Amino acid sequence: MLQLAVVPGGLAMTSAFSVAALLGNHMTGSETRGALAAVCLSIGSSLAGVPLAALMARSGRRVGLRTGYLTGSLGAALGGVSALTGNYPLLIVGMLAVGTAQASNLAARYAGADLATDANRAASISLVLWAGTIGSVLGPTLALGVKSVFDGGDVDTGPTTGYVIPYAFSVVLFLVAAAVVSARLRPDPLHVAAADGAGRLSLPSLAEAGRIFAHPLGRVALSAMVLAQAVMVGIMTVTPIHMQDGGQSGVVIGVMMSIHISGMFAFSPLMGRLVDRTGGETAILLGAVALAVGSQIAAGTEGMHAPGHIWGLFLIGIGWSACIVAGSSLLTASFPVQRRVGVQATADVLMTTAGAAAGIVSGLTVEQRGYDVLSRWGVVFSLLLGALAATGVTQQMLRRGRRARRVRGTARAAPRLRGSGADA
Repeated sequence: MLQLAVVPGGLAMTSAFSVAALLGNHMTGSETRGALAAVCLSIGSSLAGVPLAALMARSGRRVGLRTGYLTGSLGAALGGVSALTGNYPLLIVGMLAVGTAQASNLAARYAGADLATDANRAASISLVLWAGTIGSVLGPTLALGVKSVFDGGDVDTGPTTGYVIPYAFSVVLFLVAAAVVSARLRPDPLHVAAADGAGRLSLPSLAEAGRIFAHPLGRVALSAMVLAQAVMVGIMTVTPIHMQDGGQSGVVIGVMMSIHISGMFAFSPLMGRLVDRTGGETAILLGAVALAVGSQIAAGTEGMHAPGHIWGLFLIGIGWSACIVAGSSLLTASFPVQRRVGVQATADVLMTTAGAAAGIVSGLTVEQRGYDVLSRWGVVFSLLLGALAATGVTQQMLRRGRRARRVRGTARAAPRLRGSGADA
């Protein structure tokens, strides 16, 4: 039943996000301020991570997820009012509130893992991500397509009132997501999982961050989530503006965003199977390669050439999916149930903070150095993640080799021991 809430939640979130940068840029004439409007989604998600986790630890996943979606609905309403009035600060406040709904969508994947076993944990996480594919993919195309029709096909110079409709969609869909969670997420998965253990659930804190960094697999998991989010958000935030400056229509930009988001979510079940069968480090390594290749393609593409951006952002989405599924699974498996809420929320706060910082820097970088320079920084960070994951894969192979040698040694020793017993 959790998947039924993620679909409208994803549609609402991507509908609001896909027009935020364009609306902010239209209002202010600044790419940096336009990017900031979109980045406020990540900032709001980061700010909401700790209070939502505290609410979930106290009252369960259902109450926390519902609160996030309701707050997102209010934020989308403020975004619509900002489009009607041309009020940029109101857009900023609205997108911060929409970010709370993103925090709920992120937390939903952990709700899917609350009752999972070690053998199917990654698959459970990936199934929740996959459920958001329909909504997340349709969101940008629907939002920008309707907006473009409303404005006569001009995504750049049309009136800001054309942006009201995407935000109105988001208001209604966030309310639907909240209603589904409230009615159908019973029994609460976190309460059921916690009942099988002992002790009080932890809360996000600096101490939890220290525990993550102290755990070898925790470090790899967190690095994958943080770096993948930074690369993805940094490039995705400014690509619509870059394409708009190249003369692309709102429909084309919406298609690019939808294909990018399909890369993020549509292949999640495959990523889950990959993680469960080969281990998280291998999936992170493959994800880092996809991020690097996608970033390089984006770096070499001018704004007027849509296919390059579509392929580049699609690969970035694929890489993000592999890193998030693998990182989330590794992180969850590394800590007992009582620690998971605090550890998961701490990781999500760090992840969304990295995305927000990347989004802010992306606007400044594009204005001062260019889109190609920004995208090549994505290549650099992806290669750093790949090196870390390759080290983890090597260590994993060495551990398996040592275990295999011990097993063979035990098998050889067994006949000798039986022979010695017979001689005695």
